[in-house]
Amino acid sequence: MKKILIIIMFLGINGFSQEFQGRAFYMSKMNVNMDFMKNMPPDRVNYMKARMKTATEKNYTLEFNSISSYFEEEERLDPSGQGGGFNWMQFVTGPAQGSIYKDLQSNMYVNKKELYGKIFLVKDSIKPSKWVMSGETKKIGIYNAYKATITKKVEERVMSFGRPRPGEAPAEPQMRTKEVVMTAWFTPEIPVSSGPSMYGGLPGLILEINDDRTTMLCTKVIINPKEKIKIKEPSKGKQVTNLEYEKIAKDKQEEMQGMYRGRRGGGSRARISN
Repeated sequence: MKKILIIIMFLGINGFSQEFQGRAFYMSKMNVNMDFMKNMPPDRVNYMKARMKTATEKNYTLEFNSISSYFEEEERLDPSGQGGGFNWMQFVTGPAQGSIYKDLQSNMYVNKKELYGKIFLVKDSIKPSKWVMSGETKKIGIYNAYKATITKKVEERVMSFGRPRPGEAPAEPQMRTKEVVMTAWFTPEIPVSSGPSMYGGLPGLILEINDDRTTMLCTKVIINPKEKIKIKEPSKGKQVTNLEYEKIAKDKQEEMQGMYRGRRGGGSRARISN
């Protein structure tokens, strides 16, 4: 089976010109534990469910060619009106991932993120992924997809949303580490070693990825569209490494939590100085 799979991949890769390009559309859905709503009044539960749906169901576009790709979320209005202020929803879903440019030749990525009104360009090398091929196949749309898995340790937030007593600050989120098996379905019929978000490293475009809580599924692919796609590395923003960005984000998060505890309901916002 593995030899057959390798031959299929080789034929698929050589069946395309080095100049080919395309655009893939993805939808994602995140599963969230709703237990924290048990003690909330019905009107609050309805509000929370509507907010959760908006935050956990998203649409993305991936533009790609044989050497690079650009992945970004479809823009939409924030119904919370929180803008750059304290966003409690991020404690449930995690921070926004931003737009991701990948250069497969130089093995480098740039993640364009906005943090409290300032744009950062998180530039770093693409870490290799040790995918394990299973030999399983299925159809995703018109494409033959092959299954690959990888086991990773990930951090997740654990937060209580119970009402604090008068004078008490909201409970701060706790972090816990767990091991998850991520499953990817890729097609060598589209021979790019890329996929949604930071996923890639397989001999074909990733059409579906499941990382325990979130599933991303490709709903449409356009190969060689009439209008040529121009994939460019982001250039406007403060360039930092991933470690530098994580420290900045952690410091500002702690600052915002302090402001929120001190001015509950005050709508205060933070800015990052240059």
